[in-house]
Amino acid sequence: MLTLSESEKKLLSGITFHTEEIENGNLCDSDIKLLNEMRSLAEYLPEKYPSYTFEITGCEPKEGTIRPYNEWYYISNQINRDSAFIATVKNTDSELEIKDDFYGEVIRTPIKEDISKLLSDNGYPVIDVVVSFWKYLGKDYGENLVPKQVLSGEIQADNDFKIFLDASKLNTTDYKSVAQDVAELFKQQHISGEIYLVVLRNADVDPARGRLFSQSISLNK
Repeated sequence: MLTLSESEKKLLSGITFHTEEIENGNLCDSDIKLLNEMRSLAEYLPEKYPSYTFEITGCEPKEGTIRPYNEWYYISNQINRDSAFIATVKNTDSELEIKDDFYGEVIRTPIKEDISKLLSDNGYPVIDVVVSFWKYLGKDYGENLVPKQVLSGEIQADNDFKIFLDASKLNTTDYKSVAQDVAELFKQQHISGEIYLVVLRNADVDPARGRLFSQSISLNK
């Protein structure tokens, strides 16, 4: 018989719906594996990001999917956003392999600032830059992760940049040429990832309705 905290009981019951067994501590093998994952993740996150506190909120088990890992959802008390963060937990022969997406919160702002400055310094009227990362990274990349190593692709994080430019301040209407020039600028600076460039009529329009041009560009080709 296992002893679980009230928060562990509530969370595990919400995943497997074995409420009575969990309340009594009589967990089946699959629930024991989930409990071990939950506890391992609860240790992993604050060790990797000691300046933050975390709460695990749910799990999407891999059963019935092609994923080799369970997806765990968690939030940070220091970050206010609508959606939860995601960590992946994979059972290997010897240990649990945990990866997460929280590193993006640590490096997103400095990378956004670098990209915005690069564009502005080269005459591009920036409205906004949205930076995303599509890869989960493991325990080796915590709070001390160097943004430039990710920006350059030295550390692969599947960088994604959505860049919004102000057409009213551009000196050309050849937006395709602008996209090519921006891509070349990024390559010269050894920036890795994918660009989605959007030219808006001006800075005040709705991003969907005021769009004059958009193009996806891969910097990795």
